Amino acid sequence: MRALILAGGSGTRLWPLSSNEVPKQFLSFGQGRSLLEQTVFRFAPFDPLIITHQNYLSLLEKQLGPSYGDAILVEPAKKNTAPAIALGVKTMIDKGGAGRDEVCVVSPSDHYFEAEEDFLRLLPVAEEGARQKAFVTFGIVPTYPETGYGYIQAEQGKGVLHVSRFVEKPPFEMARRFLEEGGFFWNSGIFLFQIGHFLEELKVYAPQLAEWMCLPYEEALQTFSSLKGESFDTAMMEKTKKILMVPFPSRWSDLGSWERLDAELPKDGRGNVIVGAVDSIETDNSMIFGDEVVTVGVKDLVIIRAGGKVYVCSKEKIHHLSETQKYLEKESSST
Repeated sequence: MRALILAGGSGTRLWPLSSNEVPKQFLSFGQGRSLLEQTVFRFAPFDPLIITHQNYLSLLEKQLGPSYGDAILVEPAKKNTAPAIALGVKTMIDKGGAGRDEVCVVSPSDHYFEAEEDFLRLLPVAEEGARQKAFVTFGIVPTYPETGYGYIQAEQGKGVLHVSRFVEKPPFEMARRFLEEGGFFWNSGIFLFQIGHFLEELKVYAPQLAEWMCLPYEEALQTFSSLKGESFDTAMMEKTKKILMVPFPSRWSDLGSWERLDAELPKDGRGNVIVGAVDSIETDNSMIFGDEVVTVGVKDLVIIRAGGKVYVCSKEKIHHLSETQKYLEKESSST
């Protein structure tokens, strides 16, 4: 089995903690290793190929060190996950000698696992499913009506389950109904396929990509920017006829929102998430990121020290940070 790790995302939903300059996958959130490092070490036994954007190459090299230099692939342009995965698979075939019968596991680089051993235990189960000429994904039991994830409807049971429906990021009411009905899982965004099956399915559902895969490698790199920018979920997972799913029993998160950070990161005895050298005195239910920060007698705040600035926001208004980002960018461009 081989692994393809997607590490080119911009991660601006957690601005200013995560930014275009330093996206979420390069942050450690107080865990020692960054999410990227954790992902690479998770898949180390499977000869991982890490695909990223030129803007993040130096960050990748700094975090992973010289031993992974040959395992880093820079995409010629940002074209979303379908072309990125196709490029990764083509590189495995043309440069790495991967055969059609080999299984590839594709994973984002910014996911959090509470019990990583559960994932590693289930990975061979998913691999066997992929050898049945199917795409296999990991499903997470939903705990609330999240609209930022894809949903999978699958039969009940254990092991590898048959998927009957795949819904990409439903509106809130639909997500709420899925939760009430049961039988729906969050799509983790981690999936496996046999390389030969992947190539055959491209011919049916993504013929432009299938034709591009047949080009000589250097010509393929030169024409990569002409490919249609499309997510792999939309290009393939919503169309292919055979999807299998392995239920994942432990806590998982893509840490893609402030609410997810608050729910998943460790808290002190007063309900605070603290990442960095922080002195918190009589502080409750707050999230504090950065060094040399002191808080006294506050609650329900988000405090972030990043990029030479200190941002202070009530938890209730945390979604307004994106508006603040636009305002600051506008102010900067007008001066």
